[in-house]
Amino acid sequence: MGGEAEPRPALSAAYVPADDDELLLFELGGKHRAQALSTAAALGVADRLRASGARGEPLESLAAALGCDPDDLQSLLRCLCGMGYLDEPATGRFALTTRGEALCSDRLGAFAAFQGSPSQWDAWSRLRVAMRDGGSHGTTPYQRAAGHGLYEHLAQSPDEAKAYDAAIDAFSRMEAAALVRGAELAGARRLVDVGGGRGALLRELLRQLPDAEGVLFDLSHVIARVDVAELADGGRARCESGDFFAAVPAGGDVYLLKHVLHNWDDERAAQLLRRCREAMSPGGRVLAIDALLWPDNRPDLARMMDLEMRVLCGSRERRKPEVRRLFHQAGLELAELRQLTPMSWLFVGRPVQA
Repeated sequence: MGGEAEPRPALSAAYVPADDDELLLFELGGKHRAQALSTAAALGVADRLRASGARGEPLESLAAALGCDPDDLQSLLRCLCGMGYLDEPATGRFALTTRGEALCSDRLGAFAAFQGSPSQWDAWSRLRVAMRDGGSHGTTPYQRAAGHGLYEHLAQSPDEAKAYDAAIDAFSRMEAAALVRGAELAGARRLVDVGGGRGALLRELLRQLPDAEGVLFDLSHVIARVDVAELADGGRARCESGDFFAAVPAGGDVYLLKHVLHNWDDERAAQLLRRCREAMSPGGRVLAIDALLWPDNRPDLARMMDLEMRVLCGSRERRKPEVRRLFHQAGLELAELRQLTPMSWLFVGRPVQA
């Protein structure tokens, strides 16, 4: 018996804290869980283990492939096993679970990696100071950490901008898949993606709408990072740059605003919606995607996203009456809304009929 490994215990049931003190300790451990997931994504753990299948890969070879210290990596991997993202089918051999597939680079891996990066992490450590001296209406936590705002930082930091783009692309693919399952794009011929970054949403939509064409519109330094040939085949897409508060490309029948309105105060958000209404062709509509705050205190992802926006941009998410009011100020009616993902909703705006 001396050399045999002990049998692995079965996975335990869902964790139930014994009391409020233990619950608080568990909640505070969120930083450990978030960084474990982010680090695993940044290292490429899931992509590597996916290739090894159900048998998994020995710790030593995995550590060598990832350039990690085996003892440190083992600590990380066992945390991920406890969270259900990995399994240990034999002692010292690790495999990816179905849950862990989400950490792969073609799923949400880039998003996870970016969330734990220093620029995102450091900003949150400034939240307590910002709450007391200006909060989101003064210098934001992100500005305190980076020395300037998020988008100024991205414009000046190519490596950070690349990581940000990859993170947004990963989440955009989820939202695009949910969007095409609805009827809001029926008959769409010309999509204008306003503030669309590298065009991940537009690319996925044009893939599903072979008869449509698209225009990607953003600031010049953002458009400079886009390969227009990757957006669609047959020359169905083009890029334009400019200030969307001044004007947006004309003639679209669908104007996409994915997580754009929540970056701006009510006056600027209404101005942007107005520019879309002015530019759209007859029968056109605005499809805006953002989180939706409910009037109660349910513990959903929208509440977390609201705090995130206050940390990063000094902005916020909105409740349905606030969204309806924004649309009305721009000459649009909030015609439809539906949930796309656990933290995003689709708001459909159509011109108010005289």
